[in-house]
Amino acid sequence: EEAIFLRKKITLLRAFSLLIGSMVGSGIFISPKGVLKNSGSVGFSLVIWFSCGLLSMFGALCYAELGTRITKSGGHYIYILETLGPLPSFLFLWAEFFAIRSSVFSVKLFWFLQIWKVETTSWLSPNTGYSCSSVLFSPDMVLTLNSWSVTWSARLQTALSVVKLLALALIIVPGMMLLAQGHTENFQDAFDRQSLVLDKLPLAFYAGMFAYSGWFQTSFVREELVKPERNIPLAVIVSVITVIVGYMLTNISYYTVLGTQDVLASPAVAVSFVQRAFKSLISVVPVLVGLSCFGTMNGGIFTFSRTLFVASREGQWPPLFSMIHIRRHTPLPAVMLM
Repeated sequence: EEAIFLRKKITLLRAFSLLIGSMVGSGIFISPKGVLKNSGSVGFSLVIWFSCGLLSMFGALCYAELGTRITKSGGHYIYILETLGPLPSFLFLWAEFFAIRSSVFSVKLFWFLQIWKVETTSWLSPNTGYSCSSVLFSPDMVLTLNSWSVTWSARLQTALSVVKLLALALIIVPGMMLLAQGHTENFQDAFDRQSLVLDKLPLAFYAGMFAYSGWFQTSFVREELVKPERNIPLAVIVSVITVIVGYMLTNISYYTVLGTQDVLASPAVAVSFVQRAFKSLISVVPVLVGLSCFGTMNGGIFTFSRTLFVASREGQWPPLFSMIHIRRHTPLPAVMLM
């Protein structure tokens, strides 16, 4: 007898966790190599990491303003629909579904498997890693979670966000300790202009921005946010600043322990870092990266299923996908399609 609609169950903490969980994925464990390679030096790479953070903050603040003015969920799609009209939004919607989202998930799985390839010396073999990855990225697992309860999906996302921050702390703390002890030799001539090639800088920014991607996720679930006018800007500002600080300190730790040549030679910077800093924890890194990738996957499916739900409601997607489970209050058909 009661009305069927998506309930407001995403609090400020859950919004913060959704953003942190979406931004901190495989990128920070892999991308430092691409940023350094295309920027040419340690100093310029750190400048690019900070610049990517600022760009992400500007974009996130714009989306926070849009999220307080446009009251519908759907993220990019609904903003294009409301501003540019139905044709651009229709084209973007189908491109996002068939090309963009699937390729992003594939890239994250690829880098997760790269982490496992490096890890060969401990009780977790690469074959075990592939098996774990097939479980972590199981569609059934993500489907069940997102179909069963928004609350439990959000709680898991919060827990995984804590795991992501712990993974960063595992890298930051030993690096800062070594830096405090005076190990600054890897920062000599940090801004070497001879190695700077301007036409490669866009590639460095691509690698950096990939690591920051996810700052827009709250706009996808706007209708389910508690006090969105207050919580969207707060969650955006706090989460992006947290990620900027975390990424900067993580990269400084990488360079303190590994140095330029080791970072460029490593297929997975985080694993090489732990191999150098403390080998006893080498088995932990693939697990943490796997959980980090799973958190990003869960957050992406949680949010983009709302885009399909809204697009169906707007008449640009099959009507079936605007339906909501009458007891669970989840957009079950859209989640299953994802």
